[in-house]
Amino acid sequence: LLMIIFITKKIMGFKWILLVHDVFPENLIAAKILKKQSYLYKILKYFFDKIYASADQVIVIGHDMKELVYGKTQLNNIHVVQNWIDYADIEVQNKSENKILKELSWDNQELVVFQFFGNIGRVQGVDIICKAIQKMQYPDLAKFLFIGDGAYVSILKDQINTLKLNNVYYWGVLDQKDKSIGLNACDVALVTLAEGMLGLGVPSKSYFTMAADKPILAIMEAEAEVSNMVNTYNIGWTTPPNNIDALAKKLDEITLNFSQYKLNSPRDVLIENYAEPIAMQKILEIINN
Repeated sequence: LLMIIFITKKIMGFKWILLVHDVFPENLIAAKILKKQSYLYKILKYFFDKIYASADQVIVIGHDMKELVYGKTQLNNIHVVQNWIDYADIEVQNKSENKILKELSWDNQELVVFQFFGNIGRVQGVDIICKAIQKMQYPDLAKFLFIGDGAYVSILKDQINTLKLNNVYYWGVLDQKDKSIGLNACDVALVTLAEGMLGLGVPSKSYFTMAADKPILAIMEAEAEVSNMVNTYNIGWTTPPNNIDALAKKLDEITLNFSQYKLNSPRDVLIENYAEPIAMQKILEIINN
């Protein structure tokens, strides 16, 4: 589609705005689908850099993505409009009322439940999480719940068995209508962005988690959009990717001190800064200009 627009613009002369959610073809390197030295990647990058640069305006969903796209185009026509969701679509539940936690007998207020919700894929760093759980000093005080599907599900199951992670449970896939139940089945949400993914995407699960009013442990580089959001609004914690020891230490720290943290409400932050009307107004201003 981008190639068609690029060619058609030369014929018809219209203006167009490019909204970027994933940066192509750089995301193929992070996903280990192509190698940076391959001729196919170099050809794709040459053409897609020209395509990105042909847009009259570009909208990206994170400041880290803006830096990456600027490297492709060298143009000052890039605007940051963060992602958004309809927060009214997500209910907030008390931990003691959650169906999943009740079934697992994890609704005990003394336990801290961490949850990974969504795509269990190539760039989520699930293996790092499992290895960090194994190195925790206080694993009996924490539980870990994985909900979702993806290419790494079989690897996740193998690691749970191989590493003997008795405090980890893979729930499986939830129906879309039950997403509020799934998102509320925790005390802390794990949101990851693997090393090498900086600027290539912003995990949308962050906003769904905030709608459920759950704090975030962002396992990603400090410059990532979600890390900045977590730190700016005091709605969770951050730790670097691919650092098993640092993650294990942070999990222990949160587990031991969870009730003492004075965090802001993630849902309130979402409503005030990342709601649909706010994003739509920003996009309309770009279109009108």
